[in-house]
Amino acid sequence: MAKISVSNKATTPSRKNLAAADRQQQMVERAITLFAQKGFALTTRELAEGLQVTQPLLYRYFPSKQLLIEQVYQQVFMNRWEPELEQQLKDRTRPLRERLIDYFIGYTRTILSNEWVRIFLYAGLQDPELNQRYLKQLHETVFLTIIEELRHQKQLTAPLDKHALSLEIEVLWGFHSSFFYLGVRKWVYQMPVPEDLPELITLRVNAFLDGALHNKA
Repeated sequence: MAKISVSNKATTPSRKNLAAADRQQQMVERAITLFAQKGFALTTRELAEGLQVTQPLLYRYFPSKQLLIEQVYQQVFMNRWEPELEQQLKDRTRPLRERLIDYFIGYTRTILSNEWVRIFLYAGLQDPELNQRYLKQLHETVFLTIIEELRHQKQLTAPLDKHALSLEIEVLWGFHSSFFYLGVRKWVYQMPVPEDLPELITLRVNAFLDGALHNKA
């Protein structure tokens, strides 16, 4: 939904005439910006002030702060999840190297924004259940797929035992999170990151894949 332009004045005819769904969406969008700046440790009074609404109006649309946080989670994380990237990883008509490069180009395009990175970090410190849900989905849909495709590439058919699988997953955590760290450098540390991300992604995927394929275990 397109972002709604709103006057800074406390009350205007346009604000009064907002449909309930539009007003709720407006509050969620403002909450995304607010949480990215200040995190989730806001009182309801501070939250209402930041959203430019009264506390009674805030409670009317979101009876608890947690309900607003849930809407922010859905919009920032789940609505930007691209299931087609998972399907592309499984497309064995294309070389695995190409699939991984395209996946990480799409993934970084989704996550490397100020709001995504900062809200994810604040959530990890103040409301880790949100991150746990997201990372669980990442683990179950992406990590296991990459492991399966790597093993197919190496023509390994014997099932992994629990210990071996946990080690494979740990390696993927390190590789996958290195792309998120680019966003931390940019939006938290305020440091420059390479402008040509596809080139960097290609180099990292090549280094990871060449090492993974060389290991025959």
